[in-house]
Amino acid sequence: MKHRKHWLAAALAAALFAGLLTGCGGSSTAAASTAAVQESMPDMGEAGAVADAANGTGGGQTSLDSGALAPQDSRKIIYNATLWLETKQYDQASADLLEAASQAGAYVQNSESSGSAERGDRSIYYTLRVPADHYSEFLNAAAQAANLIRRSESSQDVTAEYVDLEARLASLEQQRQRLDELAAKAESLEDLLAIEQQRSEVQYQIESYTGQMNVLQDQISYSTVEVYLDEVTELTPQSPSFISRVGSAFRGSWNGFVSVVQELVIGLIYLLPFLVVAAVVIAVVVLLARRAAKKRPQPVPQKRPDGENGNQPPKYTQMK
Repeated sequence: MKHRKHWLAAALAAALFAGLLTGCGGSSTAAASTAAVQESMPDMGEAGAVADAANGTGGGQTSLDSGALAPQDSRKIIYNATLWLETKQYDQASADLLEAASQAGAYVQNSESSGSAERGDRSIYYTLRVPADHYSEFLNAAAQAANLIRRSESSQDVTAEYVDLEARLASLEQQRQRLDELAAKAESLEDLLAIEQQRSEVQYQIESYTGQMNVLQDQISYSTVEVYLDEVTELTPQSPSFISRVGSAFRGSWNGFVSVVQELVIGLIYLLPFLVVAAVVIAVVVLLARRAAKKRPQPVPQKRPDGENGNQPPKYTQMK
């Protein structure tokens, strides 16, 4: 048994050196050593088949979709959403939105703001990371914080990719464990160096796949929600009915009438000094005209001869 262990270690070293020095064109002895080392390593066929099936690239007649790899309630799904909101009470709506995020356990990943309160055109953009368990709860609460104009949602099923990474990591962990066992039994420095080099390559792949797994798990655990909040003077109506449209038309007409009256009053106020001066000038002109008319001499009526009154009609003699 001891002799067989020594032979396995030597076979591993020979296979590693043969691969490094001669590549694919090694001798028949190196090929035999590589086969012996592969026999001593764990059987990776099952893990590779699971990984290929998860990717949908497995050969042969066997096919395995992600639905067969995980039950329906444990599928790995990434949820994303975008909300467009508007409000007249900007400060209150912004505070309510952040409160809804806090209640859902979310955090602000990014934010951008613009506009000013004096102009009444403030706006803010949030990128929020919301726990997947409170995703729907937060969307409903955010929609109540302001007037919801538009809502967009998307989902991505990454179960196959997740299972693929799990299978590859399990396979690499088995390889590392077996290399650790071979390194503990190495009898020469050359064998140990060859094993450690192979172990470093396996460790690098484990760290790479672990990083991908962590990123994927973060996207699954925390949904990304983008929120646009704008300050407006009038809210956008949402699918108004006939009665609401009539009411809106009447309110719009009344608001227009009030606006016109206000503009007329403001215009009169601006013209008031000119109107006062014009009224004084007109009054003075009328007064002077009346005084001039009173001072003008009146014509004296002349009397007709024979004492006839000019107002009486002439007398006519009746012919016999």
